Amino acid sequence: MKKSYEIDMTRGVIFPKILSFSLPLMFTGMLQLLFNAADVVVVGRFVGPKAMAAVGSTGTIVYLLVNLFLGLALGVNVCIAQSIGAGKRKDTEEVLSTAFSAAILSGIFVLLLGNIVIRPLLVMIKIPDDVFLDAETYLRYYFWGVPFLILYDFLAAVFRAVGDTKRPLYTQIVAGVINVILNLLFVIQLGLGVKGVAIATSISESFSAVVLFVLLLKEEGALKLRLSKLKIYPKKLYRIFQIGIPAGVQGILFSISNLVIQSALNSFGSTAMAGATISGNIEGFVYIAMNSISQAMLSFTSQNLGAKQYKRINEILKNCILALAMIAVISNILVFLFSKNLAFLFTDSEEVVRFARERLFIIVVPYCLFGLMDIFVGGLRGFGYSFQPMIISLIGICLTRVFYVFVLFPIPAFHGLKQLYISYPVSWTLSVLCLGIMYKKIRSQFPDGNEVLHPVENSRIGEIGLK
Repeated sequence: MKKSYEIDMTRGVIFPKILSFSLPLMFTGMLQLLFNAADVVVVGRFVGPKAMAAVGSTGTIVYLLVNLFLGLALGVNVCIAQSIGAGKRKDTEEVLSTAFSAAILSGIFVLLLGNIVIRPLLVMIKIPDDVFLDAETYLRYYFWGVPFLILYDFLAAVFRAVGDTKRPLYTQIVAGVINVILNLLFVIQLGLGVKGVAIATSISESFSAVVLFVLLLKEEGALKLRLSKLKIYPKKLYRIFQIGIPAGVQGILFSISNLVIQSALNSFGSTAMAGATISGNIEGFVYIAMNSISQAMLSFTSQNLGAKQYKRINEILKNCILALAMIAVISNILVFLFSKNLAFLFTDSEEVVRFARERLFIIVVPYCLFGLMDIFVGGLRGFGYSFQPMIISLIGICLTRVFYVFVLFPIPAFHGLKQLYISYPVSWTLSVLCLGIMYKKIRSQFPDGNEVLHPVENSRIGEIGLK
């Protein structure tokens, strides 16, 4: 019997279940973004635009170093969803044990690596001298919370695999309140500046991870985390790697391309950087909303593949695209009506707001292209195919943007902020076309109708994609 906070993805009407899955996940992601937005607002208002630029410019470095391991969390999601759909309890327990162990080791590794490469990466992306020290300080304190960030994402992936997106949401609500309170305390009362917001974010992320950890300790059934039996199962780790490493590499490719863009952006000075920081924070909410639909696509496809409910997979795609279209319309309306007011929440500088709005209108309007790209990626990973999206991202996203910055950007006609930002929708268009073709090809390899198996065959359900 499904628990009240879980979703049976293999039966019933699809669209309401996608919304039930996606909305808590959407709000959870938005609360995570509020961690960064709170950091930016506090330093922008109480420290200054240069401190805001320093905090905002570090995101690409953080994502570069953690994306590989966040990709592994997607591998955990797929493996657990497929084994749950197939009714294979032992496999679920082994994946959970392996995932928790891998999360701990990954977090420690990234903490050590981050402290070694922070300064060289800041130099590489040409952070201006007037914000360099603040950027380095922020990252060094922020990285103490990265092991907990990685652990949270691994554990949240476990909850998502069974359709439970509510408990991670409740956890993030409390963590968000903690983050805001600590920001105000450390920055306004104690005068710690960028160091204070980094410490506050690390503490709130640690709280989120610990809460999900405790919940799994108290869970019943296959999702109960048993520390006494904790070990890494090589076959399960290999399967997580098979899905997760290409997904992580794809995230790294995105980060590399964004580092290249950030490096070009930095040449326009700290005011333009501050404007891009504000825009990036607002764009993040649109991304989270659309990415929640991609996560639904991944989890629903995985479970139905495990249960061999192939017919439902076609309907899942259609319903996810419908949900994406609704989000695109709403986000565009909000940006057109409230972009100026939203930007002024971060700063009182007219010039910074102008830079922020310039970027917003270029990127948010066609953002549905990125959302569609993400849905196809979620579907492909749900089928167990993660390498192909990585290759398409290498060509469509990374190489396109690198070509734009190093070949076109130096040409006077292309040397401007607007021209730089246009590289985003151009790369999305190329990628979504390729991913759509790839999705259709992979989908054709599976039957159109459902397979009805006898109970004795249940242990073999879901072997497709699990091998």
